[in-house]
Amino acid sequence: MAGSQLKQLKEALKNNGLVGQTNVKRKNKKSKTPHETRRANDDSKKILNGIRSQFNQFDSRINRNKHDFSIIQGGKFVKAGSIQHNQASKSKSNVEKNLKLEYEASKKQKGRTGGMRDRRFGENDKNMSAEEKMLARFTKERQSGSKKNVFSLGSDDDYSDDDDDAGFTLTHSGKTLNFDDEEGLGDTSKKYVDEDQLMPNEEEPNRKKSKNEVMKEIIAKSKFHKHQRQMEFEQAQENIMELDDEFGDVMSELNQTVSKTTSKPQFLTKTPEEIEYDRKMRELVYDRRSVPADRTKTEEEIKKEYEDKRKKLEEDRLRRMNGLDEERDVAGDDLDDDFWAGDDDEGEGVAIENSEDEEVEDEGSEESEEEEEGKRFGRTLPRTPTVSMPANEEELGEILNKLEESKQVNHIKKIVETYKPNLAEGNKDKMNQFVGILFKYILDKSEKSTGKDQSLIEQFIKLLKKLAETFNESLVEVVRQEINLIQERVLSSSLLKKDLISFIIMGYLFSTSDHYHLIITPALIVMNEYLTQHVLYNKSNPSISEIGQGLFIIDVLLNYESFSKRYIPEISNFLERVLLVLVPEPHKISNGNGLISTNKLYNKGSNLKATEKFAAFKETNITLSVSEIFSIDTEEHKFNLVIKTIYLIDRLVNLWREKSGLIEILQPLSIVLKHMLKYYANVLPNLITLSNKINKILVNIISERRPLTLQYHKALAIPTYAPKFEENFNPDKKSYDNNVERQEVNKMKSQLKKEKKSLIKDFRKQTKFNAREQIKEKKQMYQEYHKKMSDIVNTIQSLEGAERNKYERERKRR
Repeated sequence: MAGSQLKQLKEALKNNGLVGQTNVKRKNKKSKTPHETRRANDDSKKILNGIRSQFNQFDSRINRNKHDFSIIQGGKFVKAGSIQHNQASKSKSNVEKNLKLEYEASKKQKGRTGGMRDRRFGENDKNMSAEEKMLARFTKERQSGSKKNVFSLGSDDDYSDDDDDAGFTLTHSGKTLNFDDEEGLGDTSKKYVDEDQLMPNEEEPNRKKSKNEVMKEIIAKSKFHKHQRQMEFEQAQENIMELDDEFGDVMSELNQTVSKTTSKPQFLTKTPEEIEYDRKMRELVYDRRSVPADRTKTEEEIKKEYEDKRKKLEEDRLRRMNGLDEERDVAGDDLDDDFWAGDDDEGEGVAIENSEDEEVEDEGSEESEEEEEGKRFGRTLPRTPTVSMPANEEELGEILNKLEESKQVNHIKKIVETYKPNLAEGNKDKMNQFVGILFKYILDKSEKSTGKDQSLIEQFIKLLKKLAETFNESLVEVVRQEINLIQERVLSSSLLKKDLISFIIMGYLFSTSDHYHLIITPALIVMNEYLTQHVLYNKSNPSISEIGQGLFIIDVLLNYESFSKRYIPEISNFLERVLLVLVPEPHKISNGNGLISTNKLYNKGSNLKATEKFAAFKETNITLSVSEIFSIDTEEHKFNLVIKTIYLIDRLVNLWREKSGLIEILQPLSIVLKHMLKYYANVLPNLITLSNKINKILVNIISERRPLTLQYHKALAIPTYAPKFEENFNPDKKSYDNNVERQEVNKMKSQLKKEKKSLIKDFRKQTKFNAREQIKEKKQMYQEYHKKMSDIVNTIQSLEGAERNKYERERKRR
C-alpha cells in the first residue's frame, strides 16, 4: 500500500467490502465478492480487528532473542519466545486467580470454629488432673442441687400461710380447700376421699375456676404428696434403727447355731509313730539343700589359673599405663583381696603375718583357754578388745614408745585384729583413719631416725602396704595433703628427710605406671619441680646437699618409670649439670657447644681437683643414705656422688634405649663422660664401659636414622571414561531394565518424587502469594487509616477556621 495511512485505511475497508457501493452488478459472476459470502456481524468484527492489528504495529510487543534456542516445557522441546512458551503467562494468571479465591475463602473462615464446644468443667483447662475435674463437677452439682428453685411446686418456703398464699387459693370442684381441718385432704390417715362431699351444691351454679384458685389447688396437692413421702421416709429410718440395735443379738444367735452344727473334737489322738513322722517332715523342710563340692584341681589347672590371673592383671596395668582403663565403681566393702585370713564363713583371723624377714618373737602375748580350744577346732575365737584406737599420730607414738621395739609391730596387729570391720559397726571408718595415722607416724619416725631402727620402719611400711590394699579412702587424702606440704617446702628450698622417704612410700603403696594417678601424678610434678626450679635454673651455686637430694629423687623417678619407661627431660638435664658442677676443670671440655648447660652455672668451688687421687672403686652402684645426704660434705662424698651419677646414667640408657630421640638425650652426656676419662679412667672402670656403650648406641642410631621424606605415592593415570552405547536405543523408552517389578518400583519412586517437588513448589507459591496479599491489605489499611485521619484533621481545621472567622465577624460587629 502506498500513500498515507488514511488512504491505506480507506483502501482496506473498500477492498473488504465494508464501505462503498455494495449492489454493483457484474457480468462475470463466477467470483463472488467478500461481502456476498460474509455473515452479518461476526465476519465484519474479525475483519476490523485484522485491519486494526495491521495499522497498530507499534502497540504489539514481540520478544526477540539474539540467538534462537529451545527449552524443555511440559516434557517437550519448545522454542523460546514462541506461542507455546508464552502459554506459561496465561496459566500463571489462572493460578493467581485460584490462589486469590482460596485466600479469600480462608480469610472468611479465619477465626471461626465449627462443631461442638465442650463446656464441661475442666475439659478446657489443661492444668487440671482427672481427679480435680471430677471434684469440680461434683462440687458444681451439689451447689446446683442446694439452690432453691422458685418454680418448685413442693417448696414450703416460697408460699406460706402468713402472706395468705400470695393472693392464690386452691380449690377443688368449686370449693376452697382448707388444710387446718384434720379431716381434710391433708390428713394422711385417710387414703381415700369421698368425692361426693367435695361436689358443689346443686344450688351453686357451675363456674370457671380462676387462675388464683387453680394455683392454690396445685400447691395444696404438691404439699400433700410431699408430706406423704416424708412420713414414709421417717418410718423407714425407724425400721433401720431397730435393726441396728438388734444386730448384735442376731449375730450371736447365728454364731451359736453354726458352732453347734460344725462342732468337732478339739484334740486329735495320734500315735507316737505319727508324731515322730511329723517331726521328721518338719526337719526335712528346713534342711538346706546339699551343694556339690568343688572338684579337686590338678597342678596344671592351678598353674593355668595363676597364669591367667597374672596375665589379666598385667593387661589391666598396661591399660592404666596407656590411659585406656575405664574407671570402675569401687564398692565400699571391697574385701576380696585376701586381707583377712581364715575361714570365709567366719571371716575371722588376721591376715597380717610375719614374713620371712620379720622374725619377731611374740613373747608377751598370752592366749586364753578359749583361744586354745578354738585353735584345736580349726577356728579363731574373737578376742575381747584390749587395745584402744589412737586418735592421731602423737597418741600412737606415745603408746608405741612405752613398748619394746619387738612388741610395737604386734601391738599394731592387735589394733587391726580388734577393730575388724565385721566385729562392730563403725570399725571400718576407724580403720580408714588409722591407716592415715600410721602413714604420718612412719614419716615422723623416719625424720627422727638415726639408722638403727630402719628395720622397724620397714616392718611398719609392710604393714601399711597390707592395710592400704583395703582401707585407702582416708589414706589418699592424707597423702595428698602431705604432697601439698612438700611442694611448699620445695618452693622454700628446705626439704626434710621424711619428704624423701614419703616419695619411696608412695611408690611402694600405689601403682606408678598409670597414665594418671591421684597420688603418683602430683608426686611426679613436685619432684620434677624440685629438679628444675631450685637446682637447674634459679641457683648458680647449688650445695652438695641439694645435689644429693636431686640424685636421690632421680633414683626414685627411675623406679617410678621402670614399667612405663616414659621420658623425663629433667633427669638428663640435671645429671649433666651435676657432672659439670663436680668434675675437674669443666671449662676445658671440648665441643662444649653441644651441651645444654652454660658456663655461667659452673660452680668452681664445688669441682673436684684434678690432682686429687682416689682409690679404685669396683662397685657399680653406691647406696646413698638419707642421713649422709643431709650431713656429709667432703671430697670423698663428692666422688661418691659422681659414681652415683654414672650409675644413674647407665640406668637411664638401658631404660630409654628404645626411644627414637636417644641421640639428643645422650650426646651432651657423652661429651662430659669423655672429659671425665682424662682424670678417672684408671679409678672408675665402669666409666670406660659406659662411654663405649653410649658411643656404640649413637653410632648405630646415626647409621639407621634417615631424614624424613614425603610419603611415596604410586603414580596414578588420569581416569578416562568411555561412553556407554545402547545397541537398541529408543528415545521413547525410559528404562532398559528387564526386571518389570523393579522398573515399576522405580517408576513409582520417580512419580512420588515429582509429586513431592510439585507439592512443595505449590506450597511455596501459595505462601508467597498469601504474604503478598497480606502486605497489600496492610498497606491499604494504613492508607485508609491515614486518609481517615487526614480527613478528620482537615474537617477540624475547617470547622475551627469557620468558627474563628465567625468569631472575628461577631467581635467586629459588636
